[in-house]
Amino acid sequence: MAGKSAKAEVSPKSPNKKIQYFVFLALIAFAVYANSLSNGFVFDDESVVLGDPSLAKLSSIPQYFAGQEGFQKVIGRYYRPVVSSSYAIDYAIWGLKPFGFHLTNVIIHIVNSLLVFQLLMMLFAGMQSKFKDYIIFLGAALFAIHPIHTEAVAWVSGRTDSLFFTFFAAAFIFYMKYKEDSSDKNLILTCTFYFLSLLSKEMAITFPVVVILYEMIINRQFSLKYFLKEKFIYIALAVVSLLFLLVRWYALKNVPERLSYNYFYGKDLATTFFTMLQTIPYYFKMVLVPYGMVYHYGGFMPYLNSIANIEAIFPVCFIIALLACAALLLKRAPWVAYSILFIFLTLLPVLNIIPTLNFMADRFLYLPSLALSFSAIALVFKYYSPKRKTAVYTVVSVLIVGYLYLTVARNGDWKTNDTLFMSADGKPGSVLYVNIGNIYANKQDFDKAAMYYRKALDIRSETILANCNLGKVLMVKGNEDSAYFYMNKAYTLDTLSPEPMLSLALLFARTKKNDEAIAWLEKIQTISPGYMNSKQMLDELKGQKPGELPSMDQGNLHMTPVKPVMPDKSKLNPVVDSLERNSYQLYQDKKYDKAIGVLKQLIKTNPSSSASYYNNIGMCYLDRDMYDDAVKSFELSIKEKEDFTDAYNNLGYTYQKRGNIDKAVEIYNKAIQIYPDNADAKRHLKELGR
Repeated sequence: MAGKSAKAEVSPKSPNKKIQYFVFLALIAFAVYANSLSNGFVFDDESVVLGDPSLAKLSSIPQYFAGQEGFQKVIGRYYRPVVSSSYAIDYAIWGLKPFGFHLTNVIIHIVNSLLVFQLLMMLFAGMQSKFKDYIIFLGAALFAIHPIHTEAVAWVSGRTDSLFFTFFAAAFIFYMKYKEDSSDKNLILTCTFYFLSLLSKEMAITFPVVVILYEMIINRQFSLKYFLKEKFIYIALAVVSLLFLLVRWYALKNVPERLSYNYFYGKDLATTFFTMLQTIPYYFKMVLVPYGMVYHYGGFMPYLNSIANIEAIFPVCFIIALLACAALLLKRAPWVAYSILFIFLTLLPVLNIIPTLNFMADRFLYLPSLALSFSAIALVFKYYSPKRKTAVYTVVSVLIVGYLYLTVARNGDWKTNDTLFMSADGKPGSVLYVNIGNIYANKQDFDKAAMYYRKALDIRSETILANCNLGKVLMVKGNEDSAYFYMNKAYTLDTLSPEPMLSLALLFARTKKNDEAIAWLEKIQTISPGYMNSKQMLDELKGQKPGELPSMDQGNLHMTPVKPVMPDKSKLNPVVDSLERNSYQLYQDKKYDKAIGVLKQLIKTNPSSSASYYNNIGMCYLDRDMYDDAVKSFELSIKEKEDFTDAYNNLGYTYQKRGNIDKAVEIYNKAIQIYPDNADAKRHLKELGR
């Protein structure tokens, strides 16, 4: 079992049989994630996809690689041009329809499952069993259905982990081919796929050590002489690693560090070390028993700063025991030993050795979970016999059925923000509390929203969104002094974030301090031009008399954006804000089909404002002279809100353009009946001589 894997080029007994395995595995992977295709954009999708205007242009792709656009502009100091490029391609095909983005995620996972099957056939080529193909297929199926992958597949922004895995697995496959045939082609392909993996996510940096560890533990190659003989592949991988680090540095050299976003901001090394130790047992548990997943782990575990903390003793003992186990199994069960070290090694980049934004995440296990397939296959090869057949079948069946159920159920949690955020109700976490607070804020239950924001601050007082959103709630409740305290604190935590600036501008405008509001809005334009309609609000404030509030009008014949410049009590959902902003920009750019697609998504996401959305869909049809569709849309708008005079005005104008003057006059008169001071309707009647 411990001997060198025989040949890299391995397949089931016939090409047709191999194709059957591939097709069946692809169907399994698709079936288990099919229900994720109806999911919407949730959580960080607001900033990664909806909040990134560069995705609307394929010409942005070279800019992602140059570091001029990409993740560093919307979510953090990351260099992931391949992932950003994939989003831009999705946008070009689907617009902002979430189905298309989710379909890409599912396709990536299917491809990964097939790559895993191919890799496993190569890694276990030397194993002898008449059931070898079936055992390896089951190992690949375990990967395809594993519930820990739901975050990377069912969530659009989780694509970073599945996509870097695609190239990581491809690099491993061509590394195996290179070991069998040391051709330039295999060397180049190994390095190319490794580089693409790095350009998708930094976690791929472990690849050279992963393959060296494979040679040492599985192929028993410990001598320096062996690695000197094979030096070209390892030197090439080292060069690729250094090249990536250089390219990444150059691309991000002018991107400022936003240290306050780092999870351990303000904490010492001891706190970082002992707190992160807690994640190791949890990660191993989630690989085997992926139950109780949450979408964000900030504040999920307490800060620890010493081995004297009782909570630190178990993880220390666990890690020591596991490493000892790996050492003992090096000869008796090398694949199990390799699997243990594989998980440790591939998690190293996300253990905050280099400070990051995240404490831990389920998606970080997309690559490490491959170790379960390694161990499962090796153990079945080692212990399967006719006498143990029933026991093996029982364990495998329970595992597969359990994983299938958990995966399908977890996919549903990622459907909307509400389902996702409430799936974590009752579990501790600063971000979890903030997002549940947002749900209550959107329901206008501001006392409960404030309670959750304060819970988040109790865990991490430096949580920017908790401070900012608590300030917004207090502003809506009329507690301006307290609102200023929390908004200003959010700003001091991150002086480059436009969100606290906009909140402060809204507060000053609300309290009739227009000069201060204008100053904040002008500052936003230097950092993030046009953020959340800030430019429109700035122009409106500059055109008003001192002390006059900005207009709250939500629509007219010229289709102003649905989002009011001054937020009312129901407008605290950033995903809705971003979609509305996108729909308006698409309308302005005359991309009517895409605008309609976004507006239809808004009707599902925020049905309470569907009257405005139907009205704006009607405007898209009206501009294209599609009068029948425009009439239907305006009538739906009126059905949703019977006193919506803007929709009446637009419906009347549609009939006027069609030449049905009597019907237009009837509609205009109805609009005036609802709102006697309706200037637009009166003007149109005057134009018609009525």
